Amino acid sequence: MKNHSFTAINKHLLEVLPELLPSLQGARFHYLKIAQHAAVYHFMGSSQKLIAHRFNKPFIWQQHIYSLKAFRAKKHLRPALNELVLIDSGRATPHAEGGMVSVYFQHMKEHVETPLSHLIALNGNNEIAHDLDLKSQLVLMQKSLHPDEVALLKDINKVLRQLKKHPKVSTEFWEYLASAFHRFFEEFHLYFQLFKDQKIKKVVATNHYHQEGLIAACRMNKIKFFELQHGLMSKCDIYYAYPEQVLPEIDLREAFFADNLFLYGEFWKGILGQGGEQKNTQLEVAGDYVYKQVQNRDTLPLVKKNVIFIGAQKNMHFEYVAYLKQLLPLVEEKHPDWTVQVKLHPLEKKADLYYALEHPQLDIRWNESDLSTLLREAKIQISVYSTTLYDALGFEVLNLSIQNYTAYKDYAAEMIDMKIAFPLDFDADPIALLDDFSISDLTPRERVYSTFDPQVFKKGLDHD
Repeated sequence: MKNHSFTAINKHLLEVLPELLPSLQGARFHYLKIAQHAAVYHFMGSSQKLIAHRFNKPFIWQQHIYSLKAFRAKKHLRPALNELVLIDSGRATPHAEGGMVSVYFQHMKEHVETPLSHLIALNGNNEIAHDLDLKSQLVLMQKSLHPDEVALLKDINKVLRQLKKHPKVSTEFWEYLASAFHRFFEEFHLYFQLFKDQKIKKVVATNHYHQEGLIAACRMNKIKFFELQHGLMSKCDIYYAYPEQVLPEIDLREAFFADNLFLYGEFWKGILGQGGEQKNTQLEVAGDYVYKQVQNRDTLPLVKKNVIFIGAQKNMHFEYVAYLKQLLPLVEEKHPDWTVQVKLHPLEKKADLYYALEHPQLDIRWNESDLSTLLREAKIQISVYSTTLYDALGFEVLNLSIQNYTAYKDYAAEMIDMKIAFPLDFDADPIALLDDFSISDLTPRERVYSTFDPQVFKKGLDHD
């Protein structure tokens, strides 16, 4: 698989998507984002995203394969769901009183009065308390198609036929498109079967992208879809801040964007305001609703130690380990009284690569450590573009972003442009930079993470 920067991916999308827009308009939805997924996978050479789709088969066969599956499937009693449904990746953190709770949804569960059902996403972590794990509902994908689903499948076939004739669509690209539409419809089928004829009025999830099947099921069941910010957003993103030429004259409610988007602070509203996708989305600043084990962290004293903190990023183990191999000997030689502290990503798959470094000045932490506690002690933080750079604002931490390193160097450059971090060369001595930059020049924390206001959740979700 090719590794491209976000800038290169966005450039490719601007070359491909605008000309495809008319062909992506269906009878009920506009399939821009489905085509976007396919275009990215095709550009990246992600052949694992090519699957055995059914769109080369006759439509009657595509329809009746579900009837055959339903005949063979075991009977299943569909669970009843409440007015408000939370779909959670299961990102967990320790509760102050013991046990594990949802990082993104705990405060919502505590403050919203609407009866709710807390669901764990298909690829989610179910160690937190919840009402339903969606993996237990996969049998719903074996159900016969409802007439509304038949109509959608017919519409998809029509759009794919249009795309097959388009001069911008090669045979190989069409296979990526068909694979992306297959995934979309299968996901849609699961959620449609789960949601139909229920009393659900609102669904909340942590992102709109790669949730198109879920959003389609919401739209077809007259359910509002809310998005909950779950990390950083950037002008470099491929799923936020869309340029206007990608979204001309499209009803974005039909293109699988959120009805409402809850944000951490005004800073993010400014970024998203530059994108064409937000003209149909209500942006609401709810404040810092991420649940922390230490709830009153802002009132606790800062106890600074000679610590360089590194918040490792998901799927970037090779890049961070390579950087640590360069950094640790430098710190050992020039700063023997300093510690390099690495907090692994909660979903880290290659922790063994970090532990194999075995250096006396290396301190590795995982989920057992509270991030805010670590940042209160650190004097320096080093990252490429991690959300922990934003988390450190207000903690008197010198944020440094490694520039011109990894495929995400455009994201890293934006950390400097937005005054979230100062630049760091790969082989530079970060401790020597302590006196070169003023932490007060970074963006104020209150713009990025305003004080949590539960009334924003209550007003947005408790009322129709």
